[in-house]
Amino acid sequence: MTEIDNPFDGEAARLFHEQGVTEQQARDYVVLRYLKVGNTRALAHWLEADYCPGETVRRLISFMLQPVRADADDPDKTYTSSLEAVPFELTAKRRDGKRGAPKKPVADERNQAIYDYYDRRVAESGAGNSDSVILELVELLKPDIKESAIREAIKVRSPKSGS
Repeated sequence: MTEIDNPFDGEAARLFHEQGVTEQQARDYVVLRYLKVGNTRALAHWLEADYCPGETVRRLISFMLQPVRADADDPDKTYTSSLEAVPFELTAKRRDGKRGAPKKPVADERNQAIYDYYDRRVAESGAGNSDSVILELVELLKPDIKESAIREAIKVRSPKSGS
């Protein structure tokens, strides 16, 4: 075990010596204990020192980050983690003092892909075929993405808008 200079290493060292578990198991136990009471300090402390969480810790963190998940086969169906298994949710909050909704990287990437396809097809088919390319995109992407979302994705934005 490493030098004991904090409560996390102290608890892990005690488990390591008294119960004969590995250093990895001891750290995972301490991190799980802290996470289950909503405290991320042990995890943060060891992540900074090249700690690689075990499967149980990774799974708990995954459910804490996303306690409500969509079914891969049916997007309208969701699953919610039980409060006993995942008593706390880890949420992202702005720290820069700016207002407004957070960036949506998934939507931004989807819109960029739509715009790239649109731009390429308009260049191939020539000027004046914008509406036919939009209809082509509607057919290609239905039912998940509607025409209004496609038109929004290809809209030319002002540099000041940040989009």
